[in-house]
Amino acid sequence: MADETLGVIIGSVAGGVVLALVVAVISFVVCRRWKLKRRSWDYDWENNDKVRITTSAPISRSASPNMLKRKSCPDTGVFKGMMVRSMTTEGIPDFSLPPERVQPCVTPKRSQSMSPLQQQNGLLGDIQPDLYRSYGGCEDDDFHLPPSEHGRLWFSVIYDAVVEQLHVTLVKAKELIGRGRENSARDPFVKIFLLPDERICRISKVRKKTLTPVYNENFVFEVSPNDIGDSILRFSVYDVDKRRVRHSLGHVLLALRDMDLTKGDTVWKDLEQSHQMSDAPGELCFSLNYLPNLDKIKVLILNARKLRQMCFDKDTGTYVRINMMHGRKIHKVKRTATYRATTDPTFNESFSFSLVGKVLDSCSFEISVMTSSKSPRSHDNVYGKVVIGSFMFSRGDELLHWQEMMSQPRTPVQRWHTLTGNSNAH
Repeated sequence: MADETLGVIIGSVAGGVVLALVVAVISFVVCRRWKLKRRSWDYDWENNDKVRITTSAPISRSASPNMLKRKSCPDTGVFKGMMVRSMTTEGIPDFSLPPERVQPCVTPKRSQSMSPLQQQNGLLGDIQPDLYRSYGGCEDDDFHLPPSEHGRLWFSVIYDAVVEQLHVTLVKAKELIGRGRENSARDPFVKIFLLPDERICRISKVRKKTLTPVYNENFVFEVSPNDIGDSILRFSVYDVDKRRVRHSLGHVLLALRDMDLTKGDTVWKDLEQSHQMSDAPGELCFSLNYLPNLDKIKVLILNARKLRQMCFDKDTGTYVRINMMHGRKIHKVKRTATYRATTDPTFNESFSFSLVGKVLDSCSFEISVMTSSKSPRSHDNVYGKVVIGSFMFSRGDELLHWQEMMSQPRTPVQRWHTLTGNSNAH
């Protein structure tokens, strides 16, 4: 009994599968035929539309006029033995075209003062070249100026006594000294000081990759009318390289008592290496060489210049004293030979200082130009000095010289420095 039931079930399942396959085949065939018929209908409709489009006449077209047909074989005759066919023009309507309208060509009037560029573009309108001229910072033509050794700076200064404000306009700079032997471009910026207080400072924006920067920036200083005559305006141009070392490109010193502060005219001044006024006691040139493998610093005293001659006589001698300072204490003292005092003495003496067991940032050098006399009762006096070291001991060009020495080990770095005056020198 169980076998019969199992056979019935298997037969039912097989019949269902066969029926499903038959239905699937029939559906596929019907769908296939339907798609083919639909494609043929679409093709017939597209052809009918094209026929309608090509055979239909436009609605806006007017009816053709009824014209008399010319005979293809008009009356013939015989003339001098030859058959002649005549042509007739009957039935050809007379028509005439409307008059053609031509736009007249208007030529602009060219005056004698028109430039060739205006004459070439006359149909586009007159061009005013002044509207497209680039502004270089000042209106004067500086091509006739002589070349500058360190560069040139343009600026203007005006003082408003009512509000006690000094307005400084930094215009531009030109002919700056480039980097290295290739004279490549720099990233210059300008610091403006109102001396004697160096804490009063304004800084311009940095102009990237140029030796002719244009600034056109305005700065304001608060200064009273009583102090304006004793103030000195200093422009210092700097450049920071990829190693973040700042280089001094030059300075411009301007005594405000010598200027007319009511006009505000744009003036120019050549950059100088010295950042102090010309009444400084003089300048000293020396080089620094840092030897990290030996823990030593070599100081080469070269020469001095612009020393005041009124401080010397035939019995006066001069030499250079070098004090190596560790913190505030003198660690080592060395000196050059004594030479007869002149305005431009030459020394060319080298000294080595050991740094073993010392922190370099805590060291500094006090380099002094000394005057001596042959009189037994006289004492040596400090004529002028330079303090060079890290940021804890020096500022300005002295600090830059120290930083440049640190960034270029085993390379002598030479610079001129302005001496700081001493009250005992006179």
